[in-house]
Amino acid sequence: MTVAMIWSFLLAGALYAATAMWGKKHRASGNFIYDFFMGVCLNPRIGTLDMKMVTELRIPWPILFFISLSCAFKQYEEIGYVTPESAFMVLAHWLYSNACNKGEECVMTSWDIFYELESWYLLFWNLAGVPFSYCYSSIYLLKNGPMNFSLGWNVMCYVLLVTGYYFWDTGNSQRNRFRMFWNNTLIKRNAFPQLPKSFIPNAKFLQTTHGNKLLIDGWYAYARKPHYTADLVMSLSWGLITGFGSFFPYFYLTFFTIVLVHRVGRDDARCARKYGADWDEYMRVVPWKFIPYVF
Repeated sequence: MTVAMIWSFLLAGALYAATAMWGKKHRASGNFIYDFFMGVCLNPRIGTLDMKMVTELRIPWPILFFISLSCAFKQYEEIGYVTPESAFMVLAHWLYSNACNKGEECVMTSWDIFYELESWYLLFWNLAGVPFSYCYSSIYLLKNGPMNFSLGWNVMCYVLLVTGYYFWDTGNSQRNRFRMFWNNTLIKRNAFPQLPKSFIPNAKFLQTTHGNKLLIDGWYAYARKPHYTADLVMSLSWGLITGFGSFFPYFYLTFFTIVLVHRVGRDDARCARKYGADWDEYMRVVPWKFIPYVF
């Protein structure tokens, strides 16, 4: 984690300096400290290599998966078997890591890639935060296990994880493949697993005067951010599988909730400025942010 933190500062500094030297700052505020931490470069490249895609997908999630796998191997070495709770975390982090790679084409139209600037805060979190803090549940189970929870408790956690994953995977696929379809960039892939409802043919949408189309079909007929809700359900399951002996495994859920609520607020404000009356109509058609009829 320490090395990853140091690298994030070095990469952010080098990126800021190179962008300033080439005179290609993007959405710069003029405040050096703010621009360093929030970024001035949208999609930095080294040749054909997209640095943001690499630091967003190819580095953090495989490391996280292998940390959890290592915890399971260490547990086997110490007690002679892998507990259902540790196996749960291996499955959880494999699902996430695998999804980021098997659905890589969908990430191209996501908020992080097309809007957020490559910056200290993205580099720091992707290189240090994701792999070395999202693994807290795996480490906690290794240090404090075996937990010996009831079969019913473990089954509930597995059901929460798999259900959350299904709606998260298909929700992200629906919205991003909808965008790609209308941009004539839709790519059909057979990477495992391709889930039902991942693409909606002839999806309903709200046409804006700005020119963009707002999806109001599939899971997005019920809430504006259903993929965030599913993501939070998965993160909740990562904590519940450890019980309630410590806040440590719930750090991810707490942090992630704050980040997503803040991000949705920023997104709503940006879209209200961009779409005007069309956004008001969209919120009338889909009034709920996360959970239909609740919030």
